[in-house]
Amino acid sequence: MFTRTSLLALVVLLNVSHVRGESKNCDPKKDSGCNKFIRPFYPHECWAAYPGGPNCTRQGSARMGGRGFDPTKSKSIRYIKHGQFFLQYADNSNLKGYEATDIVQFGDFYTVTKFGGITTCNSPDFQRVNGILGFGLPQQMPMELPGMPSPQLPLPLLFDLTDPRVKDNAKNHMLRKRAFSFFSTDDQAEIQLGGVDPESIIGKMHLTTTIQPNDYAVPVHSIKFGDVELLQFSNPNLKVPIGCQGDECHPPFLAGILDSGTSCLVLPDAPVPGMLSNKPFTQWKHMIGGNTKAPKKHDTFHVNIAGTVYDIPFSDWYITQGSDSDQSCVQRMPGGMPMVLVGDVLFRRYVVMFDLSTFPGPVTIGIGKRNPNYKLATKHETISKITAHKQPAQVNHESTQYFVNVSIGTPRQKMPVIFDTGSSVFGVFSKCMSENVAADIGLPGIQCDFGQASEKTLLDRKDILDPVHLKEKRKAQLKSLGERSQELRAGGPKALLQTGEQSSRSESSMLVPVAFVGVAMLAVMLVKFRS
Repeated sequence: MFTRTSLLALVVLLNVSHVRGESKNCDPKKDSGCNKFIRPFYPHECWAAYPGGPNCTRQGSARMGGRGFDPTKSKSIRYIKHGQFFLQYADNSNLKGYEATDIVQFGDFYTVTKFGGITTCNSPDFQRVNGILGFGLPQQMPMELPGMPSPQLPLPLLFDLTDPRVKDNAKNHMLRKRAFSFFSTDDQAEIQLGGVDPESIIGKMHLTTTIQPNDYAVPVHSIKFGDVELLQFSNPNLKVPIGCQGDECHPPFLAGILDSGTSCLVLPDAPVPGMLSNKPFTQWKHMIGGNTKAPKKHDTFHVNIAGTVYDIPFSDWYITQGSDSDQSCVQRMPGGMPMVLVGDVLFRRYVVMFDLSTFPGPVTIGIGKRNPNYKLATKHETISKITAHKQPAQVNHESTQYFVNVSIGTPRQKMPVIFDTGSSVFGVFSKCMSENVAADIGLPGIQCDFGQASEKTLLDRKDILDPVHLKEKRKAQLKSLGERSQELRAGGPKALLQTGEQSSRSESSMLVPVAFVGVAMLAVMLVKFRS
């Protein structure tokens, strides 16, 4: 889960729906939602992509494919002038790099879109990660900073893949409906592009709409543990006037964020004047005997979302990993925020559809019980399916990461990235452009933790396709020839004579094989004539 309260230098994203941005004063032993990792991360220690290996280098396995992105190998990349990618989180971890456009392919679909090339990071949260593919909502209310240009937020990849103005051609193969569905199993997940496959659910899919413009937030009216209500509203008879009139208005609710980057059910734990009168997480913890690793009660959670109750049984909210790793997947919401996070504990049992066809209007959310007999990646006429590989986060094992393959450039460079419904960011770890190119596009002195193209590498490499770097290579070749010419002139007649002697020796050495070839050809002709 990578989109926490986040800040871009040129593009500012504000999102408070995630757990990671907690005060450093909190105690990890007492608060499972607290940020445990405040030591800076240095890439040379370990920055391997999933599933990683003992050598800790950034390269994908044969299973997931790919390495970090190399912009010099794509002939379709275009750098954005002064396009600095800068994403900062509330705990001061950050990602920095450049912005560019290129052909990006996800599953069967591809288009030209903007992305961030991440060239440096300081956070251990991104170990074994090649990038982030956010399928969240565009940030419509960016925070402006004094003296900074007005933010121009790029649209997430899903929006560019479904742009109705773009027609299919060599650079574009478009997804016709701006909708997708998501669910997970114990070790995998599936993304259904274009809607939902009815075969993947049992019974009816219940529909509701989002209640916030920047998140997949739905109204949570009640959370019961067994038969005990955990959300004790100050005025349970209050009607909330959101999207309704008169008696049809909603009963009190908290916003529930549907987030693929969260493993657990995250409960608020602070009373809210005029809204919430109790501490839900503390109440639940008391009910289970105070020990989240060995709960005395194994009741089912009953979560009421927009009038429909969804069950989360003990087998889903308690994680059995063996020995001391067993734990309850129920967490405290940090910072006193009055909201609920619903993560993998829901996606394991239910298929969740996100229909953005009417955006910027409310998003239609559909939730249906997952069919246990459904086989992942089953062919469908109109729904395209992508399998994601699932694993706990490398550092914070209370969060979940789903890895999918995305391809960038011409020819395609495939790499595994994290799929995240709680983020709108699309960025991949990347090598830098050369110093001269960086200066030309307004990013001189860009920090390059993962390699940079130098003049020497440009001269030596034969796989450069990027037009900008090909131009730089030609300049480097001319510069090298000029330097060589100056060296020869500085050496005087003796140097020229030595060069001439070397050339003569080279030419004479060529005479032997040429003469041999001539004799051999003559012999063949004589044989043919005599026969």
